[in-house]
Amino acid sequence: MNNPRFCDLHACGVNIAKEVETGLPVEKDIAAYRDEFLTPYTVGARKGIFVPRELVDKLSKTIALFGNPDLTIGAFVTNILISHLAANRTVINELTGRGSKTVLV
Repeated sequence: MNNPRFCDLHACGVNIAKEVETGLPVEKDIAAYRDEFLTPYTVGARKGIFVPRELVDKLSKTIALFGNPDLTIGAFVTNILISHLAANRTVINELTGRGSKTVLV
């Protein structure tokens, strides 16, 4: 894929099984994505995490393309993490329940 706006996860060492052309998203999919991930979020009390610089650079460029000046990298990543934790809640709780600690999501 030679789209300069495409976020190449290979730069961060992520192994992707296969790129699949999905065609253009329909408006309802775009609206749903915008509602879930592109909503500015007040992070509140913060704590730093370490991620590859290449990923931060890609996120910064990608977020700028969304055209929402109130959306920050922290808010975007927070929205993604909340969605991931909610979508995988059962598996996460099962896996943590097998260990010495239980962290309920």
